[in-house]
Amino acid sequence: MYSVDDIQLEHRLIDGVNTRIASVGEGPVALLIHGWPECWYSWRPQMVALANAGFRAVAPDMPGFGETDALPQIGDYNAKRIAAFMQALVGHTNKGKPVLLIGHDWGAINCWQFVQLHPELVERLVIMSVPLRPVADVPPIEFLRGYFADNFFYQVYFQEPGVAEAEFDADPEGILRALYCSPDTPRHPPVLGKALSEGGGWIGRLGVPKVQPGWLSNEMLAYYLDAYRHSGFAGGINYYRNLDENWRQLLPLRDTVIQCPVLFLAGSDDSVIQGAGEATLRKMMGARVPQLQIALYPGIGHWLQNEAAEQVNVDLLAFGTA
Repeated sequence: MYSVDDIQLEHRLIDGVNTRIASVGEGPVALLIHGWPECWYSWRPQMVALANAGFRAVAPDMPGFGETDALPQIGDYNAKRIAAFMQALVGHTNKGKPVLLIGHDWGAINCWQFVQLHPELVERLVIMSVPLRPVADVPPIEFLRGYFADNFFYQVYFQEPGVAEAEFDADPEGILRALYCSPDTPRHPPVLGKALSEGGGWIGRLGVPKVQPGWLSNEMLAYYLDAYRHSGFAGGINYYRNLDENWRQLLPLRDTVIQCPVLFLAGSDDSVIQGAGEATLRKMMGARVPQLQIALYPGIGHWLQNEAAEQVNVDLLAFGTA
């Protein structure tokens, strides 16, 4: 039986990018793509479970995260460039044969984009937290600026180069502790309100957690802090700075039907799904994802692969080995 101690780390040149890759196990490849603000480390429970079920579990630090190099320009973090990196990962880890592809948060977005651009490389797809939404007629940041107007929204805040990363690089523990919470984690009142006129960044608007959630060990937090002190926050934020460009690149594929089986997992209290139940999610995605399975975890928030690791692993393995 494999354990987390069996996970191996190596550096490889992937599509011209010096990349840290974690792996464990032998067999068909399960490729796990992390989100923001995380790195390969968030997948440890799933990697061990997959390895013990007969997979080779592979989890990279994505470009700009952890010990994988940043890309030269902000515009390099676009959908097609990241899909090319993922294509090279499949080539390196599975000799170009289709994989079980798993993504969470920004990793989910990257996986949705990848399966549209390279459907031949995805045998089965597991998406966590971020559903496939209908493609709007206007770019997303343009919409968000109008929707939030004079109120703060983090994705709009992220658009000005140098601003958000300066805030987070100066206080990595502040932003990570504020984000790595469960829905029921008690918080102190925020020191800043929603109005942009108050000034300030995001940390002051989140409220300092009074306790550390049970799923977040001191070891985990220390690992993430070391990772972000090494990489800085700019790389991860640059993915958000390409939301409009991604919209333009993928607009011709807005009606593409994803043919492979898809499992969507989310915490019922994850703010990303905005309270949607299974029926709403199925209506949202069903036309483009005909082979769709959905599992929602009551009371669980955004970090479900650690908050509800055991149940996630059960559902993941049932789907991946079907």
